[in-house]
Amino acid sequence: MSWPEAQSYCKAKYTDLATVDTMDDVNRLVNIVDAGYSGSVWIGLKRGTQKRWVWSNGEDTLTQYSVWANGEPKSVNECGYYNNGVWLSSSCSSTHFLVCYSGSTGYDWVETFKNWTDAQSYCRQNNTDLPTIHNAQELNQMKSIVPYYSWVWIGLFQDSWQWSDKWSRFFRNWAAGQPSQSSGSGDCVGMSRTNSGKWAHESCDLKRPFICHGGPKSPYRSYHYVEESMTWQDAQSYCRARFTDLATADTLSDASLLVNTVDAGYSGSVWIGLHNGTEYRWVWSMGTQSQYSIWSSGEPNGDGECVRSFNGNWYDESCSTALPFVCFNDSSGFIITETAMTWRDAQSYCRKHHTDLASISSAEQQNMIRNQAMLWTGLFLDSWQWSDSGNLSFRYWTEGQPSQSSGSECVGMSRNNSGKWSHESCDLKRPFICHRGGRGLAEPATGESVRRRAVSERAECKSRTPVSRSSNWRGDRIKRQEKQERV
Repeated sequence: MSWPEAQSYCKAKYTDLATVDTMDDVNRLVNIVDAGYSGSVWIGLKRGTQKRWVWSNGEDTLTQYSVWANGEPKSVNECGYYNNGVWLSSSCSSTHFLVCYSGSTGYDWVETFKNWTDAQSYCRQNNTDLPTIHNAQELNQMKSIVPYYSWVWIGLFQDSWQWSDKWSRFFRNWAAGQPSQSSGSGDCVGMSRTNSGKWAHESCDLKRPFICHGGPKSPYRSYHYVEESMTWQDAQSYCRARFTDLATADTLSDASLLVNTVDAGYSGSVWIGLHNGTEYRWVWSMGTQSQYSIWSSGEPNGDGECVRSFNGNWYDESCSTALPFVCFNDSSGFIITETAMTWRDAQSYCRKHHTDLASISSAEQQNMIRNQAMLWTGLFLDSWQWSDSGNLSFRYWTEGQPSQSSGSECVGMSRNNSGKWSHESCDLKRPFICHRGGRGLAEPATGESVRRRAVSERAECKSRTPVSRSSNWRGDRIKRQEKQERV
């Protein structure tokens, strides 16, 4: 297919055309191309309209730290070098000594003249990459091994290419002589399997095989843990580019899957997709949706954020009031518990011993508890919403949450507290969980840190049978617990 056709195909069936962050990614892509194919395959890189200075390892950190010399960088130059404590720009074809960086050995001084592209290839083959400098401490570390007044290549280069999925990393693996500045040389990028996965830009109209990333789109939801710490908004952008969105949980089973997705060695909080909205609405603890309501006259009147049933009608009530309550059990239907509890304690009890506090979606179900004394139901007032606009209302707050404190608008999940949730400042940096696929049908997660799964495509369409889930509601039975239950 042409590059635009391949892009459309990948977006329809997977996530997008393949994106590459590291040499490990390059090697994986090379290995999934059929061994008998020797041509070029499309990946997701395309020429953009804006040039910017970035680092060879893919990072874009110059807004946080830079030490350009006066008058630098010059627009005519596209590669950066270090000299006597500052950065300068030069033609990439110039030859200088170089410094390589490795996570295990640190900085290595290489006293060999190379152009910038050859220097990059040398460092990637023998170390990790040309160095990225994040702060003055790293600059001083490199300065300590570079002879005074030596000119040495570092990882800075000027780039105008962008990924189809809008990913903001700038790792590049160009072949020798690429990218070319000649007009008409092509705006789309292909990878050569036979040239160690190196890239060249070509006409977007050429017909090529291609590589997509992401799993096949499915009605099932799968969870993916990302170890890198980001703010909630950055995590949301990452998930939307790579998967579907930040994780959504519709049931207690989903909450358990989220816990199992996080690395066992991590004990902090991880971002999920819930954040505070601007509109309050009455919703059900089970997450079910219903248009049915039977408020008493003048209700709700602002007495509280939880709902009791009394004599066949609903009343809003302070959630801290202790009342008997009605649970729902998938196998037994409605179960009345006469032990008085706060609404939150009643919710926890029902989720531990049954399914949840009862949702009431019809007059027939309401009639089953019409003659009972005051009972908590699963209805509560909520202002939180999911990043993916999912409208189910399952919540799994830890004790004392959500609080009324301002400035804590995003929700994290604690692996060490049974996966319960609390809201925090959205600017905190946390690992996070993405989800991919349909809503309301979660499949077990593997627990491994997943960033990307690549698939090679030849545009063969395979039929998939859609999966549906029938309602779990059973409103035809009611069971009274005559004895006071122990909690």
